Amino acid sequence: MNKKQFYLPLFWKFTIAIILIVFVFGGVNAYLIFQNVQKSLEKESEKRAIDIGKNLADQVATPLLFEDYVGVQKILDGAKRLDSTVVYTFITDKNQNLISNSSDFKVSSSLIKVNKLVQHSKSNVVLINLIEKQKYRIIRDIALPVLEGELGTIRIGISEERINKDIINTISRFWMMVGIFLIVGILGAFSFSYFITKPIKKIQSAADSLELNSLSDNGTPKIEIRKKLLGKIPIFFRAKDEIDLLTEKFNDMGFRLTEAYKELKEAETKLIQSEKLATIGTVSAGLAHEINNPISGIKNCLRRMNNDPLNIEQNKKYLTLMDHATVRIETVIKNLLNYTRLEDMKFEKVNIKEQIEYALLLLAYRFELNRIIITKNFPTKKIFVFGSKSYLEQVIVNLLVNSIDAIEENSGKNSKTIAISLEEDKDFLKLTINDSGIGIPEKELGKIFEPFYTTKATGKGTGLGLSIIYNIVNSHNGKIEVESKVGVGTTAYVFFPKFKGI
Repeated sequence: MNKKQFYLPLFWKFTIAIILIVFVFGGVNAYLIFQNVQKSLEKESEKRAIDIGKNLADQVATPLLFEDYVGVQKILDGAKRLDSTVVYTFITDKNQNLISNSSDFKVSSSLIKVNKLVQHSKSNVVLINLIEKQKYRIIRDIALPVLEGELGTIRIGISEERINKDIINTISRFWMMVGIFLIVGILGAFSFSYFITKPIKKIQSAADSLELNSLSDNGTPKIEIRKKLLGKIPIFFRAKDEIDLLTEKFNDMGFRLTEAYKELKEAETKLIQSEKLATIGTVSAGLAHEINNPISGIKNCLRRMNNDPLNIEQNKKYLTLMDHATVRIETVIKNLLNYTRLEDMKFEKVNIKEQIEYALLLLAYRFELNRIIITKNFPTKKIFVFGSKSYLEQVIVNLLVNSIDAIEENSGKNSKTIAISLEEDKDFLKLTINDSGIGIPEKELGKIFEPFYTTKATGKGTGLGLSIIYNIVNSHNGKIEVESKVGVGTTAYVFFPKFKGI
């Protein structure tokens, strides 16, 4: 089962990872800081409140002994003014009756009873929710004995708002630091991904630009990375890492690929040349016939000229015939040399009709020997393709040789024909070669372009002809298709890109 995949740049992977790490780390630490800060501030607040309470208990002891309640009130009011966190202070007697109060509100009996000091206890602390002006306030209420409880109990209410503000401020500063770390982390992710992905993109670009046809000429591009910081500042010393090793391996692979491709092209060239020579073997009898006939004519003319050297008019005719014969021999030899010459595949403007005529001339004797009728259906104008002359001629010769061999194997058939036609459209030229040969079984058609595969009799073919044709046509950005029916014949369709130059 194929899994759905989507593209996510390395930068975003780093960024998401950093955001998750920072937020998880920040969240855990924020919780721990909240707990520790809250406990520390609560302990500090409680200690401070007890110290204030003890101090007030000592101050009010004397006035209470002398029942100086005005003095007691002044002491309580003074303590409240000095510390803004003090919400209230009041004193109760042994029976929890209110003696003095410095708060801005009436102390209720419920507030008095909420924190009852146990006998012989030095202090007692409780948290209460105080409703003041329809607002809730959390108050830390501390109860301390005055003169060991003999004179009553002093109560101090300390607001928790300051503690909460301090906690919020601390957490806010922490999250600001987390935010700064996050920004720095994202910038780091960008820088880190840049230094990683830039070399990788260079390798990707080099890999995308690789073309087999240009390997032998240009080779693979050599990649150099991290020579300059930000493309401007030279880097004189740095440690290598996996990206450098990958780059070196890619450059080494490119070099080996270039060398292997050159060797492959050399082997292919030699293979094509050997196939050409094999083709020459099949037409050697015809070449001998094409050369021997003109030579016999020249000998005849020389013998007659020798018998009657003074017959100037007759000898002029013989000299003209001899000239035609030598031109004929020269043409045959020239075509043979052009066909067998080992050439690189150089693309140029090629008149495809001329290449067909050269191929027909090269195989003329075999057509004559097998009494094969050649029909041609060409446009009257010249038709040009973009390709290599000698390689295009080899394609045509090999296809015609296959047609001749197929007709020879189907010797019982009266009609021996090879029809050659050219058709053109906007971009391509279609060459069609149809023969009345023995045909190819349908199950064999899928294998005919495989190297060393042949349907011919043993010793009558190398099995490389159609394979070489296929490769040559592909290198011309063309294509070849074959249709065949046993006992009827075979049709080959070859498509070449037209020449579009001026």
